[in-house]
Amino acid sequence: MRVKKSLLGAIVFVLALIVPVNGLLASDFDGFLRIGLRQYFSQRSQINIYSQHMEVGVFSHGNFQNMGTLQSANNFTIRPSNAAFSQIGDVFATLEQAQLFSAYHPGSVPAFVGHGYWGHWTLYLPEGQGSEAVAPNNSRVTVYANGVPVLISDNTHQILQFRDVSGITDLGTRQYRGIIEVNRFGRDSVSAVNVVHMNEYLFSVVPSEMPASWEMEALKAQAVAARTFTLYRMASWAGQDYNLCDTVFSQVYSGVFREHYRTTEAVLQTADLVILHNGQPILAAYSSCAGGHTANSEDVWFAALPYLRGVPERHEATDMLWTRTITLSQLNQLLAGANVQIGNATGIQLIHNPQGRVMQLIILGANGSHTLERENIRSFFGPLDGSSLRSRNFVISGTPAPIGQPQSLNPSVYIASAAGLAQSSLSELGLPTSVTVMTGSGLSAIYAPTTTQPAQGSSTASSGYYIHLEGRGWGHGVGMSQHGARAMAQMGYNFRQILNWYYTGVEITDM
Repeated sequence: MRVKKSLLGAIVFVLALIVPVNGLLASDFDGFLRIGLRQYFSQRSQINIYSQHMEVGVFSHGNFQNMGTLQSANNFTIRPSNAAFSQIGDVFATLEQAQLFSAYHPGSVPAFVGHGYWGHWTLYLPEGQGSEAVAPNNSRVTVYANGVPVLISDNTHQILQFRDVSGITDLGTRQYRGIIEVNRFGRDSVSAVNVVHMNEYLFSVVPSEMPASWEMEALKAQAVAARTFTLYRMASWAGQDYNLCDTVFSQVYSGVFREHYRTTEAVLQTADLVILHNGQPILAAYSSCAGGHTANSEDVWFAALPYLRGVPERHEATDMLWTRTITLSQLNQLLAGANVQIGNATGIQLIHNPQGRVMQLIILGANGSHTLERENIRSFFGPLDGSSLRSRNFVISGTPAPIGQPQSLNPSVYIASAAGLAQSSLSELGLPTSVTVMTGSGLSAIYAPTTTQPAQGSSTASSGYYIHLEGRGWGHGVGMSQHGARAMAQMGYNFRQILNWYYTGVEITDM
């Protein structure tokens, strides 16, 4: 899920279209997550681990089984290995035994073959020379220290994993608790996966989603919501290479870089607490600021979820007022990019729900109209500057046209002559109902009085070169408002009361 910091540092949790799934039963969860590190460490030619003493082993039944330690003067490099090898000597029960064998056989490398066993491989030799051929596969990786191969992992029956002896493993741009798995996933590249306990995962997630300086009860509410959302999302990743990823498609996860002692305390004080509805984890959606009233889930993502009902804010710490100016030229640019052919844009029309959210944005054109619905309204404007509309709580500034009445315009135009510019109007000049005026900057301003009747429930229609939007709030508005949670904490509400206000008919209980 793409998240974006608010002006005060809170996070807007922007979810793509959500199709409800049955969440992972909390009782089936062993406490550990597999996080695909997509942001920086996915499909790379190599991955570096900055460690001088690195443990290697496998993760099983909630424990890391350390099989031995590798040493390097600087760091380790892990690359895909597509070469053919030969197995020489015996199979060993420990890495240490394989390393001792390697010391007496230059050019050979200890190789993890799975199930706790180690072989000893060298580059391919013809059969009959005291060796057994080992064919290439698309899982194998080689570990280098100081440019020299020190370990091969076949990664067929078990995936070999790595951890700095300090417990925090440094991959360069990020450092992680837990263990690091380097996997090829059948490709000619390597990707990193972080196997980490839920609480240690949340140590990073919670301060990424809410400023650590906020009130503790708000931080606790965020911790429980994030834990619940994690369990819910795991079900939708079933059958994938990992449980979640570190990007906005799950929740932003940056390793120890984002940790803060206050949010760590909030996670530990709410350890194992989740939000359930009918015994299953809920889609614990949240956004930065609802703008006065949260949204029903079906008003944003089509699916009506009983626990995601719109509720009025008791108070929000900020209204997060915003404005956005859009030109008709920009609308034409967006329509062309979306391959929508309605002629030149002449204005927009908004249809709101009773809570003030725009449910439909209708772009009016010379030859028709184009209707945007729900969150597509926000994302449609993203290509202009990479920024979607902050919320769907907005109106067109200025005096709106009466509902059901056409809006007419008679904009000023300027006539250039030897004497200079003379101001006039379309009607005075007897010009047709639309005209294109080229300004000094070369921009084409299209003026066209609209005769389209606004639909029932429409707030306003607009036509003209500039369209000014005025809004409030930030994010999709479903579930918990983070600024609302902060305000409730400031008013003395505890985290359970906050969560029960935003999520309807739920139970907060241990996993």
